[in-house]
Amino acid sequence: MHVIGSLALLLLTCLPAAAATTLDARFDLSLRGVTGGQIAIRAEETGGTYAVTARASATGLVGRLVRYGYEGQAEGRVGRTHRPTRYSEVEMDDGERTVATTRFQGNRPIDVTFDPPRTARDHDIDPTAQSGVIDPLSALYLIMRPTLPTGACGQRHSLFDGRHVSRLSLGPARTDADGTIRCDGEYRRLRGYAPEKMAERPVVPLQFAYAPTGAGLVEIVEIRSPTRLGDAVLRRR
Repeated sequence: MHVIGSLALLLLTCLPAAAATTLDARFDLSLRGVTGGQIAIRAEETGGTYAVTARASATGLVGRLVRYGYEGQAEGRVGRTHRPTRYSEVEMDDGERTVATTRFQGNRPIDVTFDPPRTARDHDIDPTAQSGVIDPLSALYLIMRPTLPTGACGQRHSLFDGRHVSRLSLGPARTDADGTIRCDGEYRRLRGYAPEKMAERPVVPLQFAYAPTGAGLVEIVEIRSPTRLGDAVLRRR
């Protein structure tokens, strides 16, 4: 997975339920001020269920150098929390197309399939042995939609994408004079990663910014992560 897909999926978490039941948003991903990717997400809730779709792609100069694309779909049930029932992702990486589909029961994966079939690796984990997890796209929806100010920051959630388990933590909220809420956090790889990936960068620091929407709610407007080449920034259009 190239940098666009990695950043698109690691900048995730899960927030408490908010008043909004739909979402239609676009984000630009940039590095050192140069836009290199775009993410679009759309979601609906109705009749106690939710459905989310998203697309991420490399653009501009990066798009000419890196052939990468991501399409995801997630659906689940809405109760006291959002519980996924199915998550699928399609990745186009330098012309190679891979599809992964995960089915959930509660917050536990019960089945994962890959197309084309994936060769087993020593670092693979048993999906059915994982619990208390949510798929990345459901989490993306929950962080991107408007929420009450009390729902911003102070969160800790585990993610499962079909192969890996990771954890995203957001620290205490800090409120600016203009109402912007900020917090520091981290993305931590836990299980299912190749040893070289774990050694390369097991923990990624993150900075989150929420801005008022004008309706008593706040929404994510920026997520920032430092890299060796400068800050990678996901910014709402």
